[in-house]
Amino acid sequence: MKIFIIPLFLIVFVSAAVGESFVETASFSTKNNMPSANDTSAEIIASTSNGMTLIYSDSPLGAIGMIDISDEKNPQPLGNIMLDGEPTSVSVKNGLAYVGVNTSKSYIKPSGKLLTIDLISKKVLREVNLGGQPDSVAVSPDGSFVAVAIENERNEDINDGKIPQAPGGFLVLVQRDKLKKVSLSGFSQIAPNDPEPEFVDINNLGETVVTIQENNWLAVINKNGDVVNQFSAGTVDLKGIDNKNDGQLKMIDNIYGVRREPDAVKWIDDDHFATANEGDYKHEAPGQAKRGGSRGWTIWNKNGSIVYDSGASFERSLASAGYWPEKRAEKKGVEPESIEVGVFNEIKMLFVGAERANAIGVYDVSDLSAPVLKQILPTGIGPEGLVAIDNRNLFVSANEVDTNKSVTIYKLK
Repeated sequence: MKIFIIPLFLIVFVSAAVGESFVETASFSTKNNMPSANDTSAEIIASTSNGMTLIYSDSPLGAIGMIDISDEKNPQPLGNIMLDGEPTSVSVKNGLAYVGVNTSKSYIKPSGKLLTIDLISKKVLREVNLGGQPDSVAVSPDGSFVAVAIENERNEDINDGKIPQAPGGFLVLVQRDKLKKVSLSGFSQIAPNDPEPEFVDINNLGETVVTIQENNWLAVINKNGDVVNQFSAGTVDLKGIDNKNDGQLKMIDNIYGVRREPDAVKWIDDDHFATANEGDYKHEAPGQAKRGGSRGWTIWNKNGSIVYDSGASFERSLASAGYWPEKRAEKKGVEPESIEVGVFNEIKMLFVGAERANAIGVYDVSDLSAPVLKQILPTGIGPEGLVAIDNRNLFVSANEVDTNKSVTIYKLK
């Protein structure tokens, strides 16, 4: 077995050996939009259709921030839109921002709303009561409806954070002022009455894919709100990883039966989507690892079959390039959390953000069954939201933990 031992302070930039590569052009601090703020952060990020303006959710500040990137080398602050509550996600279409806002007073009485904001006037045009605590928000490609994952997240200080914890979450489809609630209960045997949906995305057919992370489940819902498929995210065996926090990187450990527990999800085309398998929930299943930490990512057919799974290769590639969070070795490793897809120079590219490694893997997914890692991009601390602006050859990472390098802008050169 080959052993990589890398100094923990080493930071290495790895790019494709030949051809074009993404190069960092600039970074932006959320402090530029609110210099007096003590606590501010960029979490989920989106772009206007022309790629000139970025919009991000700032949960600690309770605002939506905006950045002018008409000059990608010199991003300029456009200020904040202050909200009454905690923004959890933002999606943009046709000059409108759709923002999920958490207004919950407690875990047992979750509440939230969907705001529609005009990005020119910065005024709220519409407010819809969601009936629960929102997480991810996605607007359909044709702009006709919005999907919101109502997580109703658990209190991790109760019963060691185990589920179920009422009330259970669900999916909401919003078309102007009309709201359709879609039940996600009864699927998984882990906690069938407490789905806690995490992330949503919508394809060109109007189908919403939703990750149900702690239950290790996925579901596809059509635009009428019918569940067309739902299936387990399954488990993965990880061979040749570092599973010991001992101050050294030794890729010699094996763990078996690890639940994928997907977080972010993104459609690649109308039949396939990819998930970032963060792992999250502690459990006591016989013969399986006690905590999800699948450390990779997966391409799925919407019929539930797996087209590709990275296994341990994503984490091994990051670690061998110097991106290794040793203190997380016994937990969830690099924690793939975010995922994005774009088409650059007619090549379909997929981006996987590793929250704990502070890096992003860039893959050529022209062949969905055999993705090729082309590049590893260094980010600010805690990459959370990603957006591909392929009409300008730009890619952007929102780094949740980094105050100074909150947003990183890259250009394909």
